[in-house]
Amino acid sequence: MSKIKNVPDQTRKGEDLGLDRNAEKGRQRTINRDGSYNIERKTGRLFGNFYLYHWLITTSWKNYWLVVLLFYAGMNVIFATIYFLVGVEQLNGIHEGNWFTQWMYCFFFSAQSYTTVGYGGIHPVGETANFIAVTEAFIGLMTFAIATGTLYGRFSKPVSRIKYSPEILIAPYKEGHGLMFMVANELQSSLVEMEARVNISWSDVDASGRPVRRFQQVKLEIDKIAMFPTSWVINHPIDEESAFFGKTPDELKALEAEIFILLKGFDDVFSQTIYSRHSYTMDQLIWGARFRRPFFVNEKGKTVLDLTRVGEYDKL
Repeated sequence: MSKIKNVPDQTRKGEDLGLDRNAEKGRQRTINRDGSYNIERKTGRLFGNFYLYHWLITTSWKNYWLVVLLFYAGMNVIFATIYFLVGVEQLNGIHEGNWFTQWMYCFFFSAQSYTTVGYGGIHPVGETANFIAVTEAFIGLMTFAIATGTLYGRFSKPVSRIKYSPEILIAPYKEGHGLMFMVANELQSSLVEMEARVNISWSDVDASGRPVRRFQQVKLEIDKIAMFPTSWVINHPIDEESAFFGKTPDELKALEAEIFILLKGFDDVFSQTIYSRHSYTMDQLIWGARFRRPFFVNEKGKTVLDLTRVGEYDKL
């Protein structure tokens, strides 16, 4: 295996990434392209550390509405069946019909009780049916309180939509080369005080010959910008202190190098700090290219940022 010589692990105290330093062969990337950690948690429990509220806040909108609607429909099916088994004679207002028609009326009454609408066309007359209706109304109130809380939590949660260039480039920079990638804000919100932190990880061996992962926080040409209205090309000058200095693309692939990015900024819409994570592996590295500008000035003199062009590059 090709080694990076004379480049120590430069993770300083208080700046550790919190990532495993194990370097087993065939290990997948640590951070997925969408910014999520590529880590599977096993707890020995049936559902692991599953917290419904946290899941409802963080899952996709499709999953959220699917769970809410299925739960609502399922609870009404359960209570409709209970009313039907207790006896439709305890629900005044249900007309004669076959069993399915009567069950459907029980379902409609359940939906009215669950949402506490209570139109009055059907109402319970027996003690058992009234007790079931009271229980269902209470469960309905609690369910909608939770649903309202999770819905508010989803809307009030600060969201970052940072678009990263699909590839990371090594391009000429001054008298040498620079490691560069491009980012842009996909939302209309204004981000300010943006900060970037870039770390490189590679496979190495320790003094005893065991494989380990080394980390280096690299120096950036500009690591902080006051405003972020268009795009930002983040550049790491490859000098003698860089882990990439003097390495060829094949050598970097042999080292299984991975680049970790953490962006931090202030969102003035939510008045909160937002974070964005990303990583690049060596199969995304393009050697000898330069990014194109993804924005232009239109005929009215206004700057237009074309997000579809973020990451486009020209080979040199």
